[in-house]
Amino acid sequence: MAQRLTLAGAAVLAVAWLAWPSPDRPETTPVPETAPTVWETWDAEPVDVPGQIDGLAWTPLLVLDPAPDGSAPGTDALIGTDEAGNLLYVEQPAEGDATVDVVAEPGGVPGVVAVAATEERLAWLQSVPDAQGRVVSELWTAERGPDGRPGEAALLTADTGDVITAGSAYDLQFAAEGLHWLSTARGENLITEHRSVPVAGGEVEVVGHRGAWQAAAWPWLASAGSDSLGGAQLVRTDTGAGVKVFSGSDELTLCSATWCRLIVTADDGSRVDLVRPDGSDRVTIAEGFTSAVSPDVGLVDRFEPLAASQAAQGDATAVTLFDLQAGEEYLVASSAGQTGADARCLWWSTGTGELLEWHVLDLTDLA
Repeated sequence: MAQRLTLAGAAVLAVAWLAWPSPDRPETTPVPETAPTVWETWDAEPVDVPGQIDGLAWTPLLVLDPAPDGSAPGTDALIGTDEAGNLLYVEQPAEGDATVDVVAEPGGVPGVVAVAATEERLAWLQSVPDAQGRVVSELWTAERGPDGRPGEAALLTADTGDVITAGSAYDLQFAAEGLHWLSTARGENLITEHRSVPVAGGEVEVVGHRGAWQAAAWPWLASAGSDSLGGAQLVRTDTGAGVKVFSGSDELTLCSATWCRLIVTADDGSRVDLVRPDGSDRVTIAEGFTSAVSPDVGLVDRFEPLAASQAAQGDATAVTLFDLQAGEEYLVASSAGQTGADARCLWWSTGTGELLEWHVLDLTDLA
């Protein structure tokens, strides 16, 4: 295993921090009680997929691009997991019933914890307890056929370290002819390891970064945890160059590659602002008890999906979409159950049990 250590902000690697002054807080604009809807604004429709297929309940992890050969026009394909942590391939044709195939069975929970895909290949990280109860992880891959379906699963490497996942679309990602993920180094000091391996297999390279970090779109990492209170840091894993993001001392600062989410929490809820890493384009997008659907900020560099519990409707959630380009919030669903997102799609559920249904919105259709 090849290994080298970089200490972000230290002399071990000349990290070129780019700093801007702390941005001013914008005037707060209350969200109107009756927001325009996504559906009337863009004349859009979601893709609806049963939450139970052949008696198997499942949860989406990733919405796949259409098959590269166009062999199944009008068919939507998704990757998901079931309660056992198995990896599932789900197809919903424009006409007819949805189908589900089991791609991988890790044999324990949590099972599959992260997934990534290209047109040619699917990859996933799976984690299960060993005989001593310690969670061990492996990286697996499967080639995709001309129709987009994954083929036989093959172990790529078991040299994954203690894997870190945050529910981000970038917990595992294809980039620079390799697969990339994060893990935690064992030791007295907190070191986050950026690990990568060639897509075809080979030696795992490990680069250590002092402190807590979260993956963003390649090649960026963003500081996480207590390191993100009162500011944040972004660092490139390929060059070591970075950006320092300034914010108020009471603002939790969570960044993606192109946007940062600033959160101030009080007894009466939170204020959530979004701002570019250079301090520009700051806007308040939510106040009270509204939270972001995704750990990734500013999906497709334009939208921030939000969820707010509706006390009058039990556990129901109102899902909205803040359009950073227009500075407006749009209603997606007034009474949703579970919510989730990947790098380009938002999904939410309605109903329960056999009536559970997933609704998927491709944000690139709006952008």
